[in-house]
Amino acid sequence: MDRYFGKHSEPLRAPVDDETAAYIVEARRQFEDLRQVSAQLAGLMVLAAAGSGCAGPHHPMLTSARRLHGEASDGVERARVPERARRHHWYLLAAAKALEDALEAAQSGLAIDPVLIPLRAAYGELQRASNELPGFPMIAFEQGCCGNKL
Repeated sequence: MDRYFGKHSEPLRAPVDDETAAYIVEARRQFEDLRQVSAQLAGLMVLAAAGSGCAGPHHPMLTSARRLHGEASDGVERARVPERARRHHWYLLAAAKALEDALEAAQSGLAIDPVLIPLRAAYGELQRASNELPGFPMIAFEQGCCGNKL
């Protein structure tokens, strides 16, 4: 692990070998899909918090999120993981598990805490994964046009 991290536990930016590059190309889709699932769940949570009557366990966006999560999780589990990508892969596995927990909680109803706690955990895992390897950007809303107004 020391060869990947400096004294501040930040990934070192060494050139990417062919095996890791192949992993990045393949894992990018699963990363984006997991990020999309978290965005869909967050959107449903906003609807639920606003008191929308349509935000419930049978909302089509929740069905879509479950399907996308299943596809992404399968891809993450089947990935060929080179040594340099092990931490990244571990973060993707953890994000997929946390999103699974959030989706299960949402199936029982869109109560805020049971869904939001694992959703926040999943987002944190995706953020950590984005810092491990190049090619996995997270959107930073605070740098957007209206970020200073939030």
